[in-house]
Amino acid sequence: MSNIFADFLLNAGLYDSQEITKENIDQLIELVDGKVKIDCYCKECQEKRVYKGIPIRRFWLDEDHDTIDGQSLAEGIKSYQMICDLDHTPIPSGGSRPEENEWEWINWQIEEDARLMTFKFVCSMDDTHHLDFVVIADQKSMKKIGQYPSVADLEFPELKLYKKVLSAEDMKEMKKAIGLNAQGIGVGSYVYLRRIVERLIYKAQEKAINDGTVNQKEMERLRVVDRIKELKGYLPDMFTNNSTIYGIVSKGIHELSEEECLQYFPILRDSIFMILEKWEEERKRIETEKRLAASLSKISSEIK
Repeated sequence: MSNIFADFLLNAGLYDSQEITKENIDQLIELVDGKVKIDCYCKECQEKRVYKGIPIRRFWLDEDHDTIDGQSLAEGIKSYQMICDLDHTPIPSGGSRPEENEWEWINWQIEEDARLMTFKFVCSMDDTHHLDFVVIADQKSMKKIGQYPSVADLEFPELKLYKKVLSAEDMKEMKKAIGLNAQGIGVGSYVYLRRIVERLIYKAQEKAINDGTVNQKEMERLRVVDRIKELKGYLPDMFTNNSTIYGIVSKGIHELSEEECLQYFPILRDSIFMILEKWEEERKRIETEKRLAASLSKISSEIK
């Protein structure tokens, strides 16, 4: 199950915000408690890895100011939420409690510790490989203000994995899109991704036509949504079977606001990576088959 705050850390640009509500506070507690794992490219391993979260702790001096006490910040948030729940529990026998105050996720005791949080993750293969995110928070939301390694550090090397199935033009525009999105520029980054997706669909269509799977004239008459459906086997199943994805792809840029472009960016980006991963696996399989066939042919000629 995905965590809305982990997704925010991974996908949001700098200075983007994520609302904190009574409905999602449990997910934030999980993240603060280090119980959330994320899948991400590891700059040092040069491969995709699972990263484990590290719990955030808070410290304070005791009443005598001679001993430092500590506690998991998640425990502090959880305890305060339990108190809030008790305060809002109806009294039996017709009694009534004072009118409810506006819901809060932190109180004055942990407010300063929660104001500036660093979410630390370590690579599951080597705990000296770090991934850190910094957020600033108030009673309503958190804002992403820092990340290391940067989005470019994480995503540009991953693009190199697909250099044999991604054109130089698409590689260049993908980097531009990622860079613009990291700066919080929605429409500009989205335009680049849309163009790349359209070219990848066209490339898949050309291959399907050459294989005799589809008819060129018939494909030209179809809408983008229907063309995608016809390209099963040439595009990932998630892409061809999911109406939400190709609904986003078919939307015109003039129909989308800046905020919607930022919201849809990760979906399109991950869809592109999914297509490239499928094509790279296919390329490797064909390469392996050719190599094996050549080796078998050589052995066959030697034993005759």
